Parts: sequence; C-alpha cells; structure tokens
Amino acid sequence: MIQEEHEDRRTRRTRQALKSAFVELILENSYDSVTILDVTNRADYNRGTFYKHFESKEALLKEIHDEFLQGIGEALLDPYEGLERIEATEVFPSILQLFEYIEGHKAEFLALSAVERGKMTVELFDRLRESMREDMRIEIEADAAPVDYEIMLSYQMSATVGVIMHWAEVNFKYSASYMAEQLITLVNSKIDHIAFMKKSNG
Repeated sequence: MIQEEHEDRRTRRTRQALKSAFVELILENSYDSVTILDVTNRADYNRGTFYKHFESKEALLKEIHDEFLQGIGEALLDPYEGLERIEATEVFPSILQLFEYIEGHKAEFLALSAVERGKMTVELFDRLRESMREDMRIEIEADAAPVDYEIMLSYQMSATVGVIMHWAEVNFKYSASYMAEQLITLVNSKIDHIAFMKKSNG
C-alpha cells in the first residue's frame, strides 16, 4: 500500500513536471515549434518517460486543457457544497474562487489561449454556462420584468468571460479579489445615461 502511494505520488509529480515544462515552452516560443525533446529536456526526463505517460504532445495539451476547464466548474461550486440555495448577495465566494483559480493557473490559461487562438474564450463561456445550467439555477425576483432565462444566462456568462479575458490582456495586474468585486458591481449596476463625445469639425 505504501509502495503504491509512493508510485502514485511519483507519477503525479512526473506528469506535472512535463505539463509545467510544456506550458513554459509554449509561452516562450510557440506550440508548433515545441518538440517532445524540448519538453523532456526542460523537465529533466528522457523521451521514454514522456511516452510512458503521454502518447504525443497533442495528448499532453488535451490533458492540460481538460484539467483547466474541469477546475473552472469546480471553482464555481466548491464554496456552496451541501447548500440548497443562497441569496444573490452571497455569490462573492464563488466568483472570488473562480478568479483565484484562474490566477493560480494563469500560465496554463495563457498557453491554452495562445494555442487555440480564440477557442479558449468560447470553451470558457460554454463551461461556465454548462455549470450554471446543470448545477444551479438563477431565480429572478417575482416582481421583476420577464426575461428569457437562456438570454439572461448568456448575458451573465458573456460578462464574466469578457472580464476574465480583459484581465488576461492586462497581464493579471489586478488581484483576484478586485476582479471579483468589479464583476459583481458591473453585473448589478444600472446605467444612468450615455453621453456622446463631441468631435470638432476643424
């Protein structure tokens, strides 16, 4: 039993080292230019060790991709395990954990975004919306104006992904807590009016 646990830890450590090396190389160069030899040299393993764990660099990328998106869904739900419902004013822990998860995995996020060129934005949106559809449901106030649920869900998730992508564009210069607060403020804000910027003809 102890031997099995030791081997499991060693396997996890090896796989993580290969993934970390791959992500670093993608960010330094490009996915297409990175070879398996590059990965094994960076991780200080041989090619045989790589092939023991992954069939190809495509398989390695897929595992990084799948684990990242799985973590997104878990981040949304973990703060509320065992609860049947929460008030709308109590969503901050979930939003904060979402941003903290991305902050803790920003290298993977940036690497995946670089490789998939726009696809990650769509997949992030789909993963968040899937979680909101399958794992929870937003209930609107009884006296609120009627709104189509799917449209409202798309609006909420688009706002969330848009804020996340902006955060990545500015190289995560704000804290996860600040971003969570900003998102909640934006979603709950009511626009007063729109002012048009006058341009001189001269």
